[in-house]
Amino acid sequence: MRFPSGPALPLLAAGGLSCAIVVVGYAHGAPVPASPPTRHTAPSPGPAGPPASMARIAAALGCRADIILDAQELREGGCTTRAGVFRILTFSSDAKKRAWLTEAQAYGGSYLVGTRWSVTGPSRNALLPLRNSLGGTVESGAGHGHSP
Repeated sequence: MRFPSGPALPLLAAGGLSCAIVVVGYAHGAPVPASPPTRHTAPSPGPAGPPASMARIAAALGCRADIILDAQELREGGCTTRAGVFRILTFSSDAKKRAWLTEAQAYGGSYLVGTRWSVTGPSRNALLPLRNSLGGTVESGAGHGHSP
């Protein structure tokens, strides 16, 4: 069996983790493992106010999100633009967002993170225009260091 590699791997891992976290007692206050090292970009002064919705994030990307998972703890959607494939996640709390990011960042990738939401994109540079419209912080996961 051949596993995907390249830019698709972090997106597949993020989607699988979002489901696994919900199923494995995530909502029951399970302990969160120590966070792997991450690189951060200073927050953008983007719009203040309530957390961005799935529709607002997709509109800022210039697409319409197809909902993949709609659970009480999180909502996941995805869309494709000329810049590539994006996964959009909204969470019921910032603590749940941080728990998801802690797990997802172990697989590497870049994440634009805001209040109760996160977006995974094809590259760090692809997330910067979205950061300019929505605010947030670009974070990069450490990855496992394995070659495909």
